Amino acid sequence: MAEELRYVLIILGVAGITALALHGWWTVRKNNQDKLNYEPETAEEKADGFDEFGVGKKRVLAPGEKPQPKPAPTVPPKSNKLREPVKVRREPEVSEPSLDLSGFSATDELDFAAEEQASYDAVEDEAPQAPANEVLILYVLLPEGEEINGSLLLPSLLTLGFKYGEMNIFHRFQDNAGSGEVLFSLANMFNPGTFDLEDMDKMNTRGLSLFMTLPGPGEALQNFNLMHSAAKKLADEFGGQVLDGQRSVLTVQTVRHYVEKIREFQRKQLIHG
Repeated sequence: MAEELRYVLIILGVAGITALALHGWWTVRKNNQDKLNYEPETAEEKADGFDEFGVGKKRVLAPGEKPQPKPAPTVPPKSNKLREPVKVRREPEVSEPSLDLSGFSATDELDFAAEEQASYDAVEDEAPQAPANEVLILYVLLPEGEEINGSLLLPSLLTLGFKYGEMNIFHRFQDNAGSGEVLFSLANMFNPGTFDLEDMDKMNTRGLSLFMTLPGPGEALQNFNLMHSAAKKLADEFGGQVLDGQRSVLTVQTVRHYVEKIREFQRKQLIHG
């Protein structure tokens, strides 16, 4: 009984293996048949004669026909003209401005400092400036051929309040006794311009020079009036004329010009101060 069962199982196994082999052979055959019946789906596949795997159809030659070589693809002739390089447009680089201090020497630093000082001076020049010192001059001149002797001049000067002093000339001080600051001075109009007090009797001159400086002590207009008055007294005493700073005859108009000059000077002092 057991022997019979073993034979039955062997037969069933062989039958199953045979069925599997038949099924596999049938599946392969079916797939090959589908490939043979495949038609290109697109116009390009039909025109080129290639299947989906890129394999072309086999062409059968007619009796006596020789195979023709496939024409080589046409290649356009090379041009002798060099190809121009493609110009690439680059956007300009934008960078932050910077101060290049390379090569900045000590000399450049000094020049820069000088320029800064010049700019500073130019700005200061635009500001109101203190008026420069001015000198007002009057002359007493005798006619040609006539002179003043020192022995006669000395007592006249002492009477007018002059005192002999610095620079070997005479000065009119704030106080008649010779104290205080100098209001105006008197010098020799001709060389050497000074006086030798010990030899006044040997000295002769044709002219005298009276002058005052602005700014000065006290009231400038009052000082000018004293100087003008002294000049007129000396001119009257020795027969001379009073001249202005340009050595022209002093007129009323010239006196007014002196007065206006003093007032203008005082006005500038007030603005500056």
